[in-house]
Amino acid sequence: MKLLYVIEHISTVGGLERIIIEKMNAMAAEDGFEVMLMTIWQDEDRPAFPLDKRVRQVCLDVKRPKSGLGWLAAIPRVLYIYNNKVRAIGPDAVVHFRAMGAVLAAFSSWKGFTVFEAHTARQHSNHRWLYPLMECRVDAVVCLTNGDAANYTRAKRVEVIPNFVGTLLTPLCEGGRRCLFVGRLCPEKDPLRLVSLWKCIVARHPGWQLDICGEGELETEVRAEVERMGIGDSVVLHGQVSDIAGMYAKSAMLLLCSRTEGLPMVLIEAMRSGLHVVSTDCPYGPADIIRNGENGFLVPQDDDDAFVRSVSALIEDGQLRERMGRNAKDTSVRYSKHNVIEIWKRFWFSI
Repeated sequence: MKLLYVIEHISTVGGLERIIIEKMNAMAAEDGFEVMLMTIWQDEDRPAFPLDKRVRQVCLDVKRPKSGLGWLAAIPRVLYIYNNKVRAIGPDAVVHFRAMGAVLAAFSSWKGFTVFEAHTARQHSNHRWLYPLMECRVDAVVCLTNGDAANYTRAKRVEVIPNFVGTLLTPLCEGGRRCLFVGRLCPEKDPLRLVSLWKCIVARHPGWQLDICGEGELETEVRAEVERMGIGDSVVLHGQVSDIAGMYAKSAMLLLCSRTEGLPMVLIEAMRSGLHVVSTDCPYGPADIIRNGENGFLVPQDDDDAFVRSVSALIEDGQLRERMGRNAKDTSVRYSKHNVIEIWKRFWFSI
């Protein structure tokens, strides 16, 4: 089966690029699958992550626009070259991503099996106005979560297939008196709220530390807030961390208070590393992963008291930590590469 993955560019060091490359590598290693990668913009076809040599690459070689109007002006040329390339390749299925993927899926003249992978919850996408026509034209929409899948009511077929997490190279262990946040310091992740909540948590449990791993537009504000609250001795901002597995090994639990999520891979990675997790019940991902009170705590979106109580319960109750840690590790198996690729194989063989 010949699969063609189409994305604007693959050279950015980002979560989606990493996930797509890991998925293509995994599918290329499976018997009976031929995998190709098509990029659109000039000089944007050099993968940011290692790409299996069995994955063939082709670039449409269109000059990347510098503005929104330029982007719109480029669409006819992109469509023309894309249609010719796809017909020449003759794939069994084409997979699209992001805004340009929605455009190509909606307006392409190619009539073969087409999939749109939704890696951002529809209601939080900056380009959701593109989705209605795309949804009617594609043969299937694949979402990361059940909540997002419910938004695609016009699609012929909607599937939920999560991303997978790889094997972490750090032995599972009981972390110390440290809590961990991993993610972009941006409004969607709400790190300022987390810092405010941490002030209440550390007041109840002196000696605990919050490690914040990540960069983003709110980094200066987060540092200022830590200073203003006088909790600098219990909060460490590490910036971008290359050895995230090492941070998991040092920690007792992961804390997330996001406003929105797709499928939070950091949450699954933490569970696989034996951490306990406390997360807000934001749209949509955490609710697909956490069974509240069994493998973690899922806290109502704006209930600060419940968040603090949940963290405190894990700090104070060793038996609770042991039970939840064991259940969390069991849950994470569902997101192993083997299990997720098997779901994808069943999907492809069903078309």
